[in-house]
Amino acid sequence: MALYKSKSMEEQKFSFSGSFQKIREYVDTRIDLVRLKVIAKSSRIIGALVVDVSKLILLLIIIFFFSLALGFYLGELLGSYSFGFLATGGIFLVLLLLIKLFEPKLEAKVMEITIRKVMGKWNEDDEHVEGEEADQELTDLAEKVEKDVKEIIKKDLNHEYENK
Repeated sequence: MALYKSKSMEEQKFSFSGSFQKIREYVDTRIDLVRLKVIAKSSRIIGALVVDVSKLILLLIIIFFFSLALGFYLGELLGSYSFGFLATGGIFLVLLLLIKLFEPKLEAKVMEITIRKVMGKWNEDDEHVEGEEADQELTDLAEKVEKDVKEIIKKDLNHEYENK
């Protein structure tokens, strides 16, 4: 009888180590899955940010050239390029004062738009993201490991119940 109990305990020990190994694999797979999802979502946000900054830089270049054109045009109308560029500077000063006047409302609106855009990119479906197959493979693997862990634990519990 002592031999049987030690063999049974040895089987349980092996079975529990298998369970812990499967649990460890499951946790590692879940961590990899979360890591990949965070990387995909953050890269989507960074990509959108780079595109928006590029558009802003191009917009500033366009404004610069339109300002030059306006300065030269007003200079011809006023008979002096100095007065034309002074008038253009005055227009920008008025715009700056308007922005300063409405700063709190503009700041809140910009924050709202930014948050909406970032959260939209964060929550965007992964349909168009490369690497979706790898993400699906990891999800499938995690589900398989989870199923295996549950089966092993169930077998361990049944085996333990039978030995009592």
